[in-house]
Amino acid sequence: MTMNSEELFAQTLSILIVDDDAEARAETQTALARFGIGSDSYGNVEKAMDMIRLNHARRQDYDLILADHDLTETNGADLIHEIRNLLGETATVIFLTVKDDNIEKAAADAVLAKPLSVENILQAYRQAASRKQREQANLSIAELEGRRILVAEDMTVNAEIVKQLLSMNFMEVDHAKNGKEAVTLFTKSPKDYYDAILMDVRMPVMDGLKATEAIRASEHPNAKTVPIIALTTNYFDEDVARSLEAGMDAHLEKPVEPKQIYRTLAELIGKQK
Repeated sequence: MTMNSEELFAQTLSILIVDDDAEARAETQTALARFGIGSDSYGNVEKAMDMIRLNHARRQDYDLILADHDLTETNGADLIHEIRNLLGETATVIFLTVKDDNIEKAAADAVLAKPLSVENILQAYRQAASRKQREQANLSIAELEGRRILVAEDMTVNAEIVKQLLSMNFMEVDHAKNGKEAVTLFTKSPKDYYDAILMDVRMPVMDGLKATEAIRASEHPNAKTVPIIALTTNYFDEDVARSLEAGMDAHLEKPVEPKQIYRTLAELIGKQK
């Protein structure tokens, strides 16, 4: 059976459902599945936020988050506020409700009534995504040219590849051969000297997690704010969680696509300036 363009598009979406009504949650997930659309589903808000954080660290954010407006643990507006603080305005979030009266959509992009229609979900998503793309086109991102990046990598070949990728975008690069050297270079640097750190997780002498913890705990004026990005082959959920717990801002899998490095650096540096 040949699928049309709408069906093919729908099947590329990554969707999260947050609804503490188990029956309603299952109905939404089943309806999406009939269109061949996979989704993650949580009734627990804390677990849902944990998954949002993990995916964001990987820079693999959900395309669409469907959140019930009347959650038991928290109200939908508070949940969306937390999502916005983490993901910004680029995330498409839709309120779900069984109420007949008009509810305040707060920071949501749309409000849909239950029971849900997949066609309505896709239409609301397309409208929100189109609007966000137009708005994003008018936003300036952090300029990477002239930024100084500290690369902590013990493998010479890997370090040279990353240095070349950064230099191609006219960034200045310092190289640390292990975590201890990275800590020393950072803590002895002047204020605002480094714009970001690319940190390998597995290194001799001191690994990337311990190095990140040491940097965050140091008295350097940028210790708490300098973006630290993990570059690693360890990509399971528990690995990403450990990176976040250590104080890293993102967790990218090797080999990393150049555009992903540039995009992540631009996003995180832009938040600091």
